[in-house]
Amino acid sequence: MKTYRLRLKLSGTFLTPWQADTIFGNLCWIIAWLEGEEVLRKFLDEYRSGNPPFILSDGLPGDLLPAPAHLPLAGERTSDYQEYLEGKKLKKTAWLEPESFESVRQGKTSIDPDARELKTIKTVTTLHSTINRITGTTGDEGSLYELHEFAHEQGYISIYLKIREGWEKKVLSLFQDLSLTGYGKKKSVGKGAFEILGELESFNGFDDFEAANGYVSLSNFVPAKNDPVQGFYNILVKYGKLGGDYTFCGKPFKKPLMMLTAGSTFFVKEEIKPFYGKVVENISPSKPEVVHYGYAFAVPIIIDGVVP
Repeated sequence: MKTYRLRLKLSGTFLTPWQADTIFGNLCWIIAWLEGEEVLRKFLDEYRSGNPPFILSDGLPGDLLPAPAHLPLAGERTSDYQEYLEGKKLKKTAWLEPESFESVRQGKTSIDPDARELKTIKTVTTLHSTINRITGTTGDEGSLYELHEFAHEQGYISIYLKIREGWEKKVLSLFQDLSLTGYGKKKSVGKGAFEILGELESFNGFDDFEAANGYVSLSNFVPAKNDPVQGFYNILVKYGKLGGDYTFCGKPFKKPLMMLTAGSTFFVKEEIKPFYGKVVENISPSKPEVVHYGYAFAVPIIIDGVVP
């Protein structure tokens, strides 16, 4: 699989976080609408079998990359007090510039102090009012509610992809079609609108190297049975919801799902794979055919200064 980057310019605010599993779900609906359910089923079967045509990262702000989860712990085992304090400060660091990320990837644990001040997502709270379906008006008592909208300070997001040879045009086409519909909640009123900047860019910034002893994930994921288990990670409980034609199926909510977040790092004893994780089945009580994307976009890394 070859690595690419796709940059998306966000046209305004969005309500749904740009996470790999949600992006993948939106792309699946594009396939279902344009090519039919049988084509989608065969497409998903490749993910079930562990032979995915492409792997996605989360939508990352600008050129920034998630800080590896072991980084804040690297200074806590040192006997040097100043290094210990620096390690404590690293706990506040969520994102790294590409140069700092590469430095950490090569085994270093000190970064530019300005990394803690990087601006990524800002939240905008707007007031809305429900509509009385009988009178067609607003203004009933208790009809006001708040909506939390998000915007990336960087103005665009980067999605990294590992694509099987021959799937490049297909992947770009899927994102082009998605740009016509919008992404996530309330896309019918313009939320989640975006345009693609340029084409798929070949990207070699995550190449493997001989000294790597682990990987860092650029996406939320669900570990597979035989995946590495020694590592550092944070946990997100995902309360997913069916989309597309299943939005109004009566029971659109998926079962709660525990996922490891982007930035999770794991030691690897053998050759590092391009991806880990799996798709999760039986996630929807009302639609048993639905699966949940849980693959990790793995980037080789030297995990140093900490022990599992």
